[in-house]
Amino acid sequence: MRTKVMAPILCLALFLTLCFAGPAWAVGMAPNEGVVGTTVTISGLLAGSYTIKWDAVGVKSGTLVADGSVSFTVPDAAGGEHIVKVDNKGAEVLSANFSVLPSISISAESGVVGDEVTVSGTGFAVSEKSIVIAYDGTNVKTGIEAGNTGSWKATFDLPASAKGSHTVDASGSTTKAGDVPDVTVDIDPTISITPLSGNVGTSVTVNGTGFGKSEGSIQVIYDSTSVKTGLSADTKGSWNAVFSIPNSIKGGHIIDASGSSTGADDVPDLTFIVSSAVAVKPTSGSVGDTITVSGCGFGGNESGITITFDDNIIKSDLVANAEGCWNASITVPATTVGNHIVDAYGASTMASEVGDAKLVVLSKIVLEPADGHVGINIAINGTGFGASKKVTLKYDSIALLTEYTADDKGNFQASVIVPSSPGGNHNVTATDADGASATGVFTMESTPPAVPQIVSPKEGSRVGLFDRIIATFEWVPVSDPSGVSYSLQISTQSDFATDLLSKDNLAKSEYTLTDEEALSRGKYYWRVKAVDGASNDSGWTQSTEFKAGLMPLWAFIIIVIVGVAFIVRLFFFVRNMGKEH
Repeated sequence: MRTKVMAPILCLALFLTLCFAGPAWAVGMAPNEGVVGTTVTISGLLAGSYTIKWDAVGVKSGTLVADGSVSFTVPDAAGGEHIVKVDNKGAEVLSANFSVLPSISISAESGVVGDEVTVSGTGFAVSEKSIVIAYDGTNVKTGIEAGNTGSWKATFDLPASAKGSHTVDASGSTTKAGDVPDVTVDIDPTISITPLSGNVGTSVTVNGTGFGKSEGSIQVIYDSTSVKTGLSADTKGSWNAVFSIPNSIKGGHIIDASGSSTGADDVPDLTFIVSSAVAVKPTSGSVGDTITVSGCGFGGNESGITITFDDNIIKSDLVANAEGCWNASITVPATTVGNHIVDAYGASTMASEVGDAKLVVLSKIVLEPADGHVGINIAINGTGFGASKKVTLKYDSIALLTEYTADDKGNFQASVIVPSSPGGNHNVTATDADGASATGVFTMESTPPAVPQIVSPKEGSRVGLFDRIIATFEWVPVSDPSGVSYSLQISTQSDFATDLLSKDNLAKSEYTLTDEEALSRGKYYWRVKAVDGASNDSGWTQSTEFKAGLMPLWAFIIIVIVGVAFIVRLFFFVRNMGKEH
């Protein structure tokens, strides 16, 4: 009887359970941990409405047409445990924990050294501080701070690195690097050049990065031709080289590089733009000088090339070679001092495309003759002075009074008389009103005049009878194209250790002593020399001895008195003798 009563009761309980019990027992969540952005699946839901909440905030809701599952994405959330709740058909069917793990991502999977990349971090602690980014174990960014959801972003430039895969990691004050899955970035080889354009001959610096560690046999290639070889990268795959742009036609030219483990195809090509240009050598000169004008960066075998000087044609009908280069010699035309433009153009190259050259024209004077004697007339031809400018002349520091005016092309002609000056080189300088100046050298003759010959007094002769002799000294005159003057010396010593009298710049070949210079009775020496207008010296004559005076005047007076007395006495004696007879 009891068994019969219990059976209906159990059947009723099972029916009520099937009809009214919720589906919570069948609902599941997978996975239960992961990084921000992980897809989480809620399974075992019944057809009808559902709502999924993350930390009490709805992240997804909707209506299932049939029993099944739905998925949602883990939102931006700090690392650690978070509660996921699911309502199904108005009843909570799941409350579970989801553990957010820290992670990072990088904006590029590959790049070249120097590229800026962005690292994004999620799942770090709320407002976590002291976050750092490490590249191959070396910190490349520090001082990062997470937001209140544990997320952050920071950028850094890919450092010098050998080609291949490199590890990027992150850590913070509470998040260990070991908890953060690494990401990788591949470094690709590349080159850079400075500058990107220029003329033939331009010095170009090539920097290579991302080559193999200590890679050797690296070469720089210009239009498929090696222009630099034997290079080696450092341990970080970097290297640099400098080369000059070879002769090339105008336009773009490919610069590439390769090494023992890096093919040229692995390195992106760069283009260097060659410009048309002319150059002059030397870069300065005078009117009439011959200079070389060269051009490169023209078209291959371009014809009809014409050289201009200040827009005036000075040479034409030139032809470039296959590499677009040519050269020619020109004579600097009559023109003013300063900068002048040398340019060129051709059949396919306009003058406006060509980088011109500057030639500095220098002032110049030519002396004719450039050597001679005092008083000679020399012609001075000047070029390269200011147009219509006044020109003054100097001989050494002596200003020559005549002023000249240059013509409209800076030329002038002058005629000057050479003043007295020593033998040797002397600067003749022309200066215009604006300060343009040129110097020529005049060489003054250095031939000394002949040594004069003594006439009087001769060796051993005597002049005068008494004291205070006013003697006259004579010598044979000499001639010289620069004119001549004489120097006379009188001394009481044969070596002329001291001078009794010294006279210079005597114009005549004789000299008479003045009353003040009269000689006392005694023995003397004299000599003379000739000096021309160029200060050339004949040298002294031999020392010539002479005597001045015979006796003192008082002795002569006594002799005269005695003689007179004797004559008077003799007179009276004779007279008296006559009387006695």
